[in-house]
Amino acid sequence: MSSANDKGPPSMESTKETRYCAVCSDYASGYHYGVWSCEGCKAFFKRSIQGHNDYMCPATNQCTIDKNRRKSCQACRLRKCYEVGMMKGGIRKDRRGGRMLKHKRQKEEQEQKNDVDPSEIRTASIWVNPSVKSMKLSPVLSLTAEQLISALMEAEPPIVYSEHDSTKPLSEASMMTLLTNLADKELVHMINWAKRVPGFVDLTLHDQVHLLECAWLEILMVGLIWRSVEHPGKLSFAPNLLLDRNQGRCVEGLVEIFDMLVTTATRFRMMRLRGEEFICLKSIILLNSGVYTFLSSTLESLEDTDLIHIILDKIIDTLVHFMAKSGLSLQQQQRRLAQLLLILSHIRHMSNKGMEHLYSMKCKNVVPLYDLLLEMLDAHRIHTPKDKTTTQEEDSRSPPTTTVNGASPCLQPYYTNTEEVSLQSTV
Repeated sequence: MSSANDKGPPSMESTKETRYCAVCSDYASGYHYGVWSCEGCKAFFKRSIQGHNDYMCPATNQCTIDKNRRKSCQACRLRKCYEVGMMKGGIRKDRRGGRMLKHKRQKEEQEQKNDVDPSEIRTASIWVNPSVKSMKLSPVLSLTAEQLISALMEAEPPIVYSEHDSTKPLSEASMMTLLTNLADKELVHMINWAKRVPGFVDLTLHDQVHLLECAWLEILMVGLIWRSVEHPGKLSFAPNLLLDRNQGRCVEGLVEIFDMLVTTATRFRMMRLRGEEFICLKSIILLNSGVYTFLSSTLESLEDTDLIHIILDKIIDTLVHFMAKSGLSLQQQQRRLAQLLLILSHIRHMSNKGMEHLYSMKCKNVVPLYDLLLEMLDAHRIHTPKDKTTTQEEDSRSPPTTTVNGASPCLQPYYTNTEEVSLQSTV
């Protein structure tokens, strides 16, 4: 018989409810390492925490882990284990009595306490319970998913209008002037938006500037894609500037990027992407943009990657929570999340293409770039890994931009000037 005071989870025998593995969604065999899991994932996690955990993902660390594909990527499977809450010390407190079971449990728990790897504690603190790591990290950790969604909605920037005169035909120079003018205006609003993303202002100024410099074009593009969802075959750069593919042809090299943007907007439309999902994705792009610095030790690194990961995890958890509330099954949630994250890698590819195109326009003097846009372009190229040949060619065409603490000299004044206004509404 079970005691009413037991705090452990109900045993499989004491409930008629079918339990599923939190990692792969297969049938759960019991409560292992703190979560309901199948025998396969239990054994895998046990092997991993005993030292066999030097796994590398061959893709983008976003592999789908389910019943059929759980063995395809060990790195993503272990990450999923930590994400769902598996911990080395999470031994089940069995509700069935018996001296042998009690003795065995106490012995296992003692062994766990004596054999915990410090690096494992750090990993678990990031993925499972960030507040344990530091109670003074960020107010964002105390927000509910609904509060976080509300804050992100309120942070959305205002609509920006184009100076386009519809009576005049578009040329390469006039279109690039319109687009760069729009981008420059949106960048100012983007700084205000970023500082209202919950947790962002808790980062150091260096990290805030660095993330913006790495992500600005991706953020502009995902906003453009979102505005274009309701306009099949067209891109909505502004309410009064809707362009189709033929109009995009007037700028050399733009049609390829145009097609990729339209295709992604079509994908969003097919998925019926909701506003709550969009604002989460945009915040994920901002916080994940420092990946360039994670890939190369020769580039300037972020100062507090742990805090960035914690805020990022909070937003991803909020996105998953919203999907769960929308009535999707666990499998549908996992599939939709994977699809959305894969789209983000596609947006990064488009951003790189766009950056190359914008830089070529700058070098050809097709159109003068505004101060903020110019500095953001230069700063992004500083943070992006390049081979030596490419660097030498660029240096010969364009003088280097002096930076202070890894941040563009022009962005910090803009960033500081917007601080007083934006901090009043920062969550």
